Amino acid sequence: MSKLPKENYRVLMADDSEDDRLLMRLAFRNNPAFVLVGEVENGEAAIDYLTGKGEFSDREKYPFPDLLLLDLKMPQCDGFMVLKWLRDQIFPKLKVVVLSGDSVEEDVAKTSELGAHGYQLKAASILERQKNIRSLEETLVGV
Repeated sequence: MSKLPKENYRVLMADDSEDDRLLMRLAFRNNPAFVLVGEVENGEAAIDYLTGKGEFSDREKYPFPDLLLLDLKMPQCDGFMVLKWLRDQIFPKLKVVVLSGDSVEEDVAKTSELGAHGYQLKAASILERQKNIRSLEETLVGV
């Protein structure tokens, strides 16, 4: 694994699939550079976390992330809505990577247009998730 500029990166995962979150949690266990600081199940909760609203107001317990892993298809407020909201915010150090179950060309283009720093397909195995992690490292260091 390459050496990252920071010792560790705080990650917020926004995904309505418990299975997908579990696979990423397992992948992060083998990568101490990534610290999962929060998990939310929809875009509304992601926005609340990022703004420190409600239950997420305690930044000791819910620190601001360096990286947002964002699913596109979530209830209430999907990933596209979160990306649109983020365009009007000032979070200069926050990197956003979309994790999606499919690679629809229009979705990839739209997420890039809305400011996502990356687009990855969700991997089904731990080994494939490790490849996702290496790609996240590249995104964070700007390779």
